[in-house]
Order: sequence, then C-alpha cells, then structure tokens
Amino acid sequence: MFILTMEVFMRNLTIFCAIIACLFLSGCIQNDTVIHVKPDGSGTIEETVALSNMLMASFQNMSKGMSEGDAGAKPDADAGSAASADGKDNHKDTDGAKDKAEGMDSFIQSMMKDAQARETQYGPGVKFVSAAPVKTETMSGYKAIYAFKNINTLRINQNPEKKTGMPADSKDQAAKKEEIISFNFVKGPVSKLTVHMPAMDKKNDTGKGDEQKPKPAPDPGTAEMTKMFFKDMSISLVLVIDGSIVETNATYRDKSQLTLLDMNFGKIIENAKVFEKLNAEQPKTIEEMKGLVKEIAGLKIEMNNPVEVAFK
Repeated sequence: MFILTMEVFMRNLTIFCAIIACLFLSGCIQNDTVIHVKPDGSGTIEETVALSNMLMASFQNMSKGMSEGDAGAKPDADAGSAASADGKDNHKDTDGAKDKAEGMDSFIQSMMKDAQARETQYGPGVKFVSAAPVKTETMSGYKAIYAFKNINTLRINQNPEKKTGMPADSKDQAAKKEEIISFNFVKGPVSKLTVHMPAMDKKNDTGKGDEQKPKPAPDPGTAEMTKMFFKDMSISLVLVIDGSIVETNATYRDKSQLTLLDMNFGKIIENAKVFEKLNAEQPKTIEEMKGLVKEIAGLKIEMNNPVEVAFK
C-alpha cells in the first residue's frame, strides 16, 4: 500500500480523468462473440476482446507515474553516461518505444490468462481451447476459443465489463450487473434452439424507473474525451448455426448467421442528439445502452425475445 503525494496526484489527474471518462461502459473495448452451435447442441465460442492502444498506453503511463512519483524527481546517477555531448538522450526514444511495446505485450498476456481462468463463467462443461494475441493499428487484445458439449448449460454475459482485465468500481452496482443470455435446446430431426436475451431496462423506454440522484450537467471537455476514446468501440454477438435453418424469428439473418447484437460506437457518436444523451446518462450496461441507441440506423439490436430457430 502506498500514499500518493499531492504532486503525484495532480500529475496523474489528467490521465485519470481521461480513463474514467471512457470507462462508463468498461472502457474503449472491442468485444466480438461468435457462438457456433451444431445440430447435436454442442459447439464453440469465439471471443475477441481488444482495448484501444490509447487507453492501454494511458493506463501504463498512469501506473508508471504512480509507482515512481513518491520517489520524487531525483537525479539519475547514470544520466550523464546516457546523454550525448549536446545534452540529448540518444536512447530515450528507442527505450521508450521498447518499454511501451513490452508493456502492451505483458498486458495482453495477462488478458489471455484471465480468459483461460474465465471458462467456468460460461457454464459447467465449457472448456478453454486456445488464445492468441490480436493487434490492429488502433486496438490490441486477444482471441479466445472455448468448447461446450451442451448449449443448455451455456451462459453468456453480454456486458463486457469482466473481460477487460481491469478492476471494476466496487461501489458501482450497475457495472457489476450480469446480463445473462441463456439457451434452451431440444434435439430432434429438426432441432429447436431458443435464445433468451436479457430483459430491456424499462426506464430507458419510458424515462421512468427507480428514483435516482440528479446527475451533474455534462462537461463539454469530458464529452470530447469520451468521443476520442469511444470512436473505435464495438460490441457484437453472433449465433452461427452449423446446419440448415428451417425457420427462425431472428431479425438479422445472413444465411446460417444470426446477429443478435452489433453496435459500432463510431456510428453512435456521429448522432449529436443521441451522443448528448449518452454523455448525460452514462449507461453502465449493454441493456441500458440498447434503450438509448436502438433507433440509430446501421446498428443491429435484436428486439425479439426469445429468439427461436429450428434447424437440422
């Protein structure tokens, strides 16, 4: 345990505020889940989780600053040997880039270990198969594969809060809420699968709900930071039937693929009115988010509940 000095706190306040601004829905995260199900009820889960490189760098900077801050600005005993005659550090840029890359790689490895340990959260009998790093120009994370023998035991939490490897605020009950998607499968000549989605939060549809404390007016500066972090955020949940679909009430079907959820936040923040509402409400769960953005063109949000599919 350590105590931050006021100087260290102020030095990290900007980074801390930027992180908090983008964490009201578990951070700038890409979370794509693809569930493959066979006619016998077995299948696999392919889960891709990635965080913004900007967000990861912010956490690394904050962590480094907090760990080194209490030591104060002490002169480096070896500074003279690392500097050239003109007073510039020839190794600073190279070492900084190397440390940043190693820090990200270490963070991804930690996320992958967490993914393996999380197999039990998907239900009894679910087994971790593999995980591999995933990197793009703006995001870094992993892709994990799990296998299950009986989809009836499968539990999918559509809220990605527990998949980031970052601690949640213990005082924030909404952030800890699980939004479980469950399944009912009946095997037969034509197998039937029923997908039970979490119930929509009614307060977002009616504007009513449990009495809450009034929220402060949104800060324009915070809104801009939120846009910066959220522009690459996306969440999707897809069900792939490894067979021939006979009948389904799913709204978004592409051959054997049923999209239950596909939200690209780049599209959301382009809608000024909706973004203003999001910034004011600061939804903590996917169901809260659905109620606020369900009418935006280009987003796919399955409103049928349950979703039924007959296949063979």
